[in-house]
Amino acid sequence: MDPKVELAKQFLMRADDDLQISEIILEESEPIYWAIAFHAQQCAEKALKGLLTFHDIRAGKTHDIGGLLKLGLPVLPGLEKFTEQASSLTAYAVDFRYPVQYGDVSKKEAIEALEMARTIYEFVLNSLPNLAEN
Repeated sequence: MDPKVELAKQFLMRADDDLQISEIILEESEPIYWAIAFHAQQCAEKALKGLLTFHDIRAGKTHDIGGLLKLGLPVLPGLEKFTEQASSLTAYAVDFRYPVQYGDVSKKEAIEALEMARTIYEFVLNSLPNLAEN
């Protein structure tokens, strides 16, 4: 298999893992909402990096969902519809993992992050049907 395709596939597999982890945490009797939001952000980030890798676009080391969406626009029209909402996912990559002034993530915010991540992941996955088959 082409190494680029294999790496893209690995990104998407890890994105799916993060999505599943978020869903498992949400089902707990006392969910940890910041962890749901963190894994949701990771899901979206890895899905977008998988898309970019597949199309030979270098993303670099970034957690910026808005920036990744912009990089992907030339190869996947329609990503722009996620820009406004998905950019809020970026904060969950680092800020909420540490005890700082940002406060905590609410249940509503965690669920919204999870839904946005799922939507981005599925949009990317559906754009690469051949990748899912390999």
